[in-house]
Amino acid sequence: MKKSRNVFLAILLSGAFAAAAAETEKAPDAAELRELSVKLLDKLSASLVDVEYFFRPDENGKRPEFTVQYYCPGCRSMHSGSADSLIEDQRPFKVPGYAVAPDEFISSDIGALPEWIESLDLVFGGKRYPAKVVAYYPAQKSVLLKTASPVPGVVPLAFNPKAEGKRFGFSRSEESGVEHAFTAPWAPATVVRNLGNGETYVKTAANVLVVNEKGEVAALSMNDRLDVGTAPAEAVPSAWKQVSAAEHGRKLAEFKAMLEKNLYPVRIRLKPQKPLTGFAAHYQRRSENRNEADGIAIRMKDGKVLIAASLSPAETARLSRIVLTVDGKEIPARFVGSLQFFGALVAEPEQPLPGGGIAFYRGDAGKLSGASVYDAQLKSFGDKLELRVFPQKLESFDVGFRGMIVPAGRLLRQGYVFTENGELVSLPLERRKLDRDYASTEAVAASMVLALAGNFDPANVPQEGEEKIAWLGIEFQQLGPELARANKAAEFTEDGKNGLLVTYVYPDSPAARLGIKTGDILLSVTPDGSAAPVKFEGYQFGSEMDQFPWDRYDQVPPQYYDQIPAPWGTTRNALNRLLGGIGIGGKAKLAVVSDGRIHEYPFTVTAAPESFETAEKFNDSKLGMSVCDLTYEVRNYFQLKPEDTGVLVAKVKAGGRAAVAGIKPYEIVTTVDGEPVKNLESFRKLVEGRSELRIGVRRLAVTRIVTIAAPVGPVASAAPAEEE
Repeated sequence: MKKSRNVFLAILLSGAFAAAAAETEKAPDAAELRELSVKLLDKLSASLVDVEYFFRPDENGKRPEFTVQYYCPGCRSMHSGSADSLIEDQRPFKVPGYAVAPDEFISSDIGALPEWIESLDLVFGGKRYPAKVVAYYPAQKSVLLKTASPVPGVVPLAFNPKAEGKRFGFSRSEESGVEHAFTAPWAPATVVRNLGNGETYVKTAANVLVVNEKGEVAALSMNDRLDVGTAPAEAVPSAWKQVSAAEHGRKLAEFKAMLEKNLYPVRIRLKPQKPLTGFAAHYQRRSENRNEADGIAIRMKDGKVLIAASLSPAETARLSRIVLTVDGKEIPARFVGSLQFFGALVAEPEQPLPGGGIAFYRGDAGKLSGASVYDAQLKSFGDKLELRVFPQKLESFDVGFRGMIVPAGRLLRQGYVFTENGELVSLPLERRKLDRDYASTEAVAASMVLALAGNFDPANVPQEGEEKIAWLGIEFQQLGPELARANKAAEFTEDGKNGLLVTYVYPDSPAARLGIKTGDILLSVTPDGSAAPVKFEGYQFGSEMDQFPWDRYDQVPPQYYDQIPAPWGTTRNALNRLLGGIGIGGKAKLAVVSDGRIHEYPFTVTAAPESFETAEKFNDSKLGMSVCDLTYEVRNYFQLKPEDTGVLVAKVKAGGRAAVAGIKPYEIVTTVDGEPVKNLESFRKLVEGRSELRIGVRRLAVTRIVTIAAPVGPVASAAPAEEE
């Protein structure tokens, strides 16, 4: 959980205030205080109204991107509500308002754009009065509302900033649907200095009238802080800087237009890879079954673009093309580098882009405390970009990854936050984490992005040629309590809950070169640059293949051949997928239990040799089958000797000549018409131009000769799958 960050110097003055008050006047007793409070409630309630916002649904019948909120002076916390849920429940969002004229009222600015509001009403004396926003007070985060005509019975406030006497706070709150008007002694006693930007202010309640015992209004506090240097006369609305609704809308439109020139939708195309089938497909990650990804590009001042796209290193390795859509035209871009830790990359467009680029805020975001900003909510849909912008105020911050300071609040954490002069303060990016199939989106400071952009991740780059799969070069199984104790590793593995037992080490593999041996236990891996190791939790590395049913193999109908998973499982197993998250070429440290002791092995993630999934396949359409060379895991599964040759049947077409002859997937072709098959190329030459074939086939330790008859008429097509 992130921690709120507010660096301040607090000077507690309550004791001094109390002592001074005791010397100058006698404090009222409880009965007097109650009587005074009732009088204030009677007098000031005539100036208090409810402001109710009803929201208009978007084209999908919702308004999910917006959360309305205001600071409640009663419970001294934020009241908020999802516009989506408010629409669904057909109820308004309520905030208090104060009459400053018979037809003008000041209320909290909830941040909603005019086009999102279905209706805006003032409620007074049980009656409703339509209103509209006519002006904004940005520094006070409040708005001026106006009704079509004066509201009968309402009493406008008369402000007297020089009003003397004991101060009280007056406001309205709502708890569990029950509305209250209340008064309480008002004596803010904590002076705060933000050590980041030097601002000094008094902490106070927001949305509160400050009055004396006579009911004279000295100030209207719309924020939860007041400037120490504020003169009394500046605490009344007539002294606030006002921006008309027209000017407010114009500035917002200009800012949105600037963003539209510098933000673009991106389509990232990835090299296709063979999808997993059968039982192994249940373990396939999101990043292993898509060939395209959407992203959002930000034009930087140097002409390059920062692309927010959640690509894992395994996906980046398959990157083949980056295309920006600018003014309806496609502009290719060249990959430059990936950010460490986050789902973002930098690319260079093949031609100049419009717009002057966006500057990144280089300072500590905490220095912007209290500043007005723009929050842009962005969504990319292929070649379309949805952009919504609305003003916000930076009032609180979180401490994020590596101590960066970012705006707090759900909406600001999920949006692209800009200063009023257009500098990017923070943006939402997905953090890459090895131990999670999903990525968590979080606000990232623009200053951190700049730092990472100067030091790209060397392991998170596109790979040339065919697909490459990371590997360690071992076979393994879950541990469990009995194996953990038998291997002197119970204390290191939480009695077998964590850890992988090595059951085989491939010769000349990374594991073999590290000195890992059968019977060792893998505990965790720690990528360079990461402080925390990722444990190998046993349940995540369960067997991806049950015992292959060779004894019932002849009972499988040909139309189901393409659904049979390979008996040796998949090279893209849970361990290799995790290593792929580090990236080929990435450096890490492996913790291993061997002979009852923990050893640490630094290593570089390398690509697996050609496997069944990545090997070239030769498809003979006349025979109705495809074959490939015997790869390392196939040889290990069948316990072949180095001198054993042949090709593996990778696929058999239902209804084809091979299927009719009885050939099945995952058998080994050893001869063709008595000639030995050495490899894929020799098989291709041996079957070329022959109409009838005698093929030697090996299944486990049993061999047989299969005769494939000459074709009669056109080659048969695949038989349709039978319906159950």
